[in-house]
Amino acid sequence: PVGVPTKDTFDFQPAPMPEPKEGEVVVKATFISVDPYMRGRMTAAKSYVAGFEIDKPLAGGVAGIVVDSKADSLQKGDAVVGFMGWAKYQAVPAKSLRKVDAKTIPMEKHLSSAQYSGLSSWLPIKYIGMPKKGEVAFVNAAAGAVGSCACQLLQIQGLTVVGCAGSPEKIKWLEGLGIKAFNYKDGKFKDLLKKHCPNGIDVAFDNVGGEQMEAILENMNNFGRVICCGMISQYNLKPEDMYGVKNMFHIIKKRLKLQGFIMTDFSAEQKGEAVKELVAWISQKKLITTETVVEGFEKIPEAFAGLFTGKNLGKMLVKV
Repeated sequence: PVGVPTKDTFDFQPAPMPEPKEGEVVVKATFISVDPYMRGRMTAAKSYVAGFEIDKPLAGGVAGIVVDSKADSLQKGDAVVGFMGWAKYQAVPAKSLRKVDAKTIPMEKHLSSAQYSGLSSWLPIKYIGMPKKGEVAFVNAAAGAVGSCACQLLQIQGLTVVGCAGSPEKIKWLEGLGIKAFNYKDGKFKDLLKKHCPNGIDVAFDNVGGEQMEAILENMNNFGRVICCGMISQYNLKPEDMYGVKNMFHIIKKRLKLQGFIMTDFSAEQKGEAVKELVAWISQKKLITTETVVEGFEKIPEAFAGLFTGKNLGKMLVKV
């Protein structure tokens, strides 16, 4: 698609009830995650992961219940999360799923802050941002799924955190978490950022790219670290319309570290340790997240498009 995907971008097809093979389970989906990065897979351009194929099911994070099993490791009734297709029922290898305890924290948290959103925040903060107590951090798209986790995880590490979002409701929610937040629509972004980070930025968690990245570089302190997580401002633009950052010289001048990442950069051991840390912080109410839940499998296109117009507070999920 060109621009923001619409409901006409998607098609729904009936499918027979799957039968598990040896080592597989059938999962009934309860929640399906829609995420901005998926827009990057709706293209023929070469990337770090293969694009979605036309007339083939899309895939992403799914939470569900095992309803049939031919695997010793999972039984009927087990709650699981994993990377699966957008389908109400599907047969998948048991080894590709993670069994979760839905009594410890709600099922939707296992798909968001204790899984994809949390890991996409905590792992790069821990291994790329290398935060130090007393430093200043900035997070944009701070009321989104990843941004809201990043803000709080940086707070837990003892940093002063400044975030930005695009509505009074989101600012109020962030301030309730103790985040110093501002509305990026209230003026020129570069001026707002300088005003709210008068002593500069040591760690930046960038989800937006474009002009905001340019302003971030302008305000970074020497030896600062910029975690490049996403570029939601650019995903729906043609290459010739994308914003060209003009002040890259700051990388040399300030000896900055800019690093992107994908989840496969991190080992199974690193992810496993991170999940334990995230679940503990959620249980202790040190990491407080919210979800925007759209009800109905047929509403997936609507929920996905809403990501690009700021319809979500926290993680956007579809309840099947």
